[in-house]
Amino acid sequence: MNRREKQKAETFVDIMRSAEELFMRQGYEKTSMQEIASHSGLTKGALYHHFASKEDLLERMCADHYAALLRAASPVAGPAERVEVPLSAFGRLRRVLDISRGMGMSTVTFVSEYLKLRQDESGVMLRERLRKYDRQFYIDLVAPLLREAKEKKECDFAAPAETVAVFLHRLDQGVDEEIRGVFAGHGRGEAERRIMDIMKTYVYCLSRILNARSQAVSDLIGLEESMHFYGEVLKKTKK
Repeated sequence: MNRREKQKAETFVDIMRSAEELFMRQGYEKTSMQEIASHSGLTKGALYHHFASKEDLLERMCADHYAALLRAASPVAGPAERVEVPLSAFGRLRRVLDISRGMGMSTVTFVSEYLKLRQDESGVMLRERLRKYDRQFYIDLVAPLLREAKEKKECDFAAPAETVAVFLHRLDQGVDEEIRGVFAGHGRGEAERRIMDIMKTYVYCLSRILNARSQAVSDLIGLEESMHFYGEVLKKTKK
């Protein structure tokens, strides 16, 4: 890499970091290209040399998030004979879903944090763009593992694996939204009961979709770990 290319790459990184910081601080819609340029130490014209628009910058940011997810999941999501971790198809699927939900994604700063703040109404466009990539992640990585699980008799379903993966993605989103609502509107005791009801319903629906045992599905989604996590959060946020 020559000096000019190195300088261009460094400028690109500065822009992305500035955009991440501003988006996190004040939201995507409320951040202007002028603010990003100023924060990066550039003129607005120089910023447009790298990105045609704020939406173009957003697309690159989300694409980088998707690429990071793929890199993180590849050690367990590939063909069974080539993966680094000797787990069942359901076991590897559990690992992939953990990654998809943002667990252990230390290499992703902005997006992994933003996934925790998706209820922020100022981030509608960003949230929708992330959902598009999340959906593609399920199709590209979850569907092949579902297909393998079916072949190994760990579950059974009639629809194509890609269709089931999309249903799983939407079900995950629904559960996420319902639990956020519980956190926002209930005290600790009631919240715990409602979250348990939501998670039990999640297990039931998923076991029917996959035609798999409830215990296997509970292990797949990490029910015990999830309830422990929600309980710890409630201790800190609710009386």
